[in-house]
Amino acid sequence: MMSFRNLDYIGKGKSMNKQGVLKRARKGIAGYLFILFPLALLLTFNIIPMLFGFGMSFTEWNGIQPAKFIGLDNYKKIFTNDSVFNTAFLNTIKFSITSVVGGITIAFILAILIDRITRFQAFFRVSYFLPVVTPMVVVALIWTLIYQDKGLLNYILSIVGLDSVGWLTDRKIAMYSVVVTSIWQGMGFSMIIFLAALQGIPNHLYEAAKMDGANFFQQVRHVTIPGLKNTFAFLAVYGTIGGFQVFDQIYVMTGGGPVNSTQTIVYWIYSNFKQLNLGYSSALSYVFFMILLIISIIQLKIFQKNNY
Repeated sequence: MMSFRNLDYIGKGKSMNKQGVLKRARKGIAGYLFILFPLALLLTFNIIPMLFGFGMSFTEWNGIQPAKFIGLDNYKKIFTNDSVFNTAFLNTIKFSITSVVGGITIAFILAILIDRITRFQAFFRVSYFLPVVTPMVVVALIWTLIYQDKGLLNYILSIVGLDSVGWLTDRKIAMYSVVVTSIWQGMGFSMIIFLAALQGIPNHLYEAAKMDGANFFQQVRHVTIPGLKNTFAFLAVYGTIGGFQVFDQIYVMTGGGPVNSTQTIVYWIYSNFKQLNLGYSSALSYVFFMILLIISIIQLKIFQKNNY
């Protein structure tokens, strides 16, 4: 038979349980209040505009007159009647591949060299990282001056007796001139990432390679590169996403010319937006989003397959 003392314990236990529930509920409310404001900002400036833009992509709208629903016509036009988009897509791929491969390669070489020196290492790190913290618009303006007909590069060519080059006016090399600017501005970031990753490679691997008679290049090939495979994967994905979003350099240096040779997807979206083709520019934006998503998924699958 249950005693009064046991009943008293049960009553106290229920009371303590209620207090614990209330305490946890108050903590939960405080947590929701903390995330409420960021969530409101996310909805207001990201989610709602994205949904509005998606709906706009099915219309013909100039922002002034009422929107006219046209279904999938904008998307059909992108893939069937927009030759500029095809050019912009190929140019974007060219820019991404050359800038990512070139930038990672140069950054990796710089990181290896700086990691091996003992003096002035901090100076070189800061020097190569300075362009990264410099706004791209400023960098693009500086390089535009360097690429001018009477700029620094053509002046150097004239000294050695060579003809001037239209770095930004020749359709065959204009894109590569923009790529060089982008690599110069961004390689410091990749270099710092490589330098940090190099510290995680155990020294005993290099010592074992030396004992086996491996020279410097063999150590880099068989020890350093395998040890940095995850870093290469990260920089490749990060660089590809950034390369597909190229805009500032094109806007400042070439405006998509000459003859659309530097036209990119983002700049083509901007051009249509500037012309008040708001429905069509929205459709372009979502096609661009899907392209970027597919490329990122493919890259991640490849890296996962190779255990990166």
